[in-house]
Amino acid sequence: MTDHTEEIEEIQEEGGILKSYPTKLLFATLLIVSLIYLSGIRDYFFYQRTPTSVNIEFPDALFEAEEIVVPVTVFVLKGEPFHSKRNREEVEHILENGFRIFEQANISFEIVDNSSIYIENDSFLYDHRSFLSEVKSYDSSRINIFLVGNLRGINGIAFPGLSSLAVADYVTSHDYRVLAHEIGHLLGLGHSSDPHSVMYQGSYGVRLSTEKALRARERAKEYEI
Repeated sequence: MTDHTEEIEEIQEEGGILKSYPTKLLFATLLIVSLIYLSGIRDYFFYQRTPTSVNIEFPDALFEAEEIVVPVTVFVLKGEPFHSKRNREEVEHILENGFRIFEQANISFEIVDNSSIYIENDSFLYDHRSFLSEVKSYDSSRINIFLVGNLRGINGIAFPGLSSLAVADYVTSHDYRVLAHEIGHLLGLGHSSDPHSVMYQGSYGVRLSTEKALRARERAKEYEI
């Protein structure tokens, strides 16, 4: 009777190698993805800056109502790690188009102050309240818009209790749509399940429902000039 013990052991060893290969491949893939994420290269693959040539057809007003004017302060962040590369034309583009989305609710925005500020730490994102305490032009009675280079992988963020929001240079949607979405949060609007809504997460929708428009107007009155 032939002894096949050695052959069986070889097959088992080969099987072990084959079984471990997918695991090694998975770890290698995760490592590569992590390095891409940390390097910022992902911005060029998944995130884009919105060209100033991009415009949309804005929806008409949903109803007749007196215009509510909301004061805003605009800050363009300079200095690492949140340095924004937006030029003057790009700043004007995001503001003009982002504000126009709220014409559906007969809400307009008046820029009270527009300036650049320099920071060199992470407090903007991780301790926003402390950060704001150092910003002389910050005013909680207005909507404070911060245009920043990046937000660690997210398009925009709102701090409702602080009347503050931020929009990144590189986004997965149009930046002015992101701006309107975050303004919506400051005006008391939650997310929507309608992909055409500006309050839907991760889409190009710009519409407001009548319900959300009315709700936004109620909150906007608290900011009204």
